[in-house]
Amino acid sequence: MKFKMSALLLSSAVLLGACGGNGSADNSDDNSKSNNTDNAHKSSIALKDVSTDPKDAIKKAQDIYKDEKLKKISFEKEHGDWAYKVEQQNAQKREESEVVINDKDKKVASKEKETDESNSTKKEFDYNDMKSYKDAIKAGQKKFDGEIGEWSLHRSKDRGKFVYDMDLKKGKEKHEITVDAKTGKVLSDERDD
Repeated sequence: MKFKMSALLLSSAVLLGACGGNGSADNSDDNSKSNNTDNAHKSSIALKDVSTDPKDAIKKAQDIYKDEKLKKISFEKEHGDWAYKVEQQNAQKREESEVVINDKDKKVASKEKETDESNSTKKEFDYNDMKSYKDAIKAGQKKFDGEIGEWSLHRSKDRGKFVYDMDLKKGKEKHEITVDAKTGKVLSDERDD
């Protein structure tokens, strides 16, 4: 019985020692964890902090699903991390896919493929035929100088052309801006309250 009690006390002491600290320990790890947590929870990102070029994300998605064409690409928070969501399709086979690629390490976070009866070749495009996302963001920032909340490039049902839709944020203010993907002209700028 004494042995069990001693073992229990010793185990408890080791556990408490591992969980506790002496207060004089270096807190730099705690501070860096806090900063990483702050960045992970931040709802916008500066253009200069985007790590992966959309062309690289598209290439990775097209390497996975080789017989499909691009129909939409977006940049947004996905499970707390900034990521590209690349949507593709093969209109003849009535298939579509979605590949999520992490911005920071370019790893595939998820991928899926399914049948879709409504695929149309009108949605397909080549990213190289469009203004770059940087040019589109910079055009939007001339209207409202905010950081990127998210953006997407796709064929607009309302406008019948390819557009960049973006949310730019500064403090508590947010603007939804649409830029023509071919010309780089800002088509709309709406403050979102």
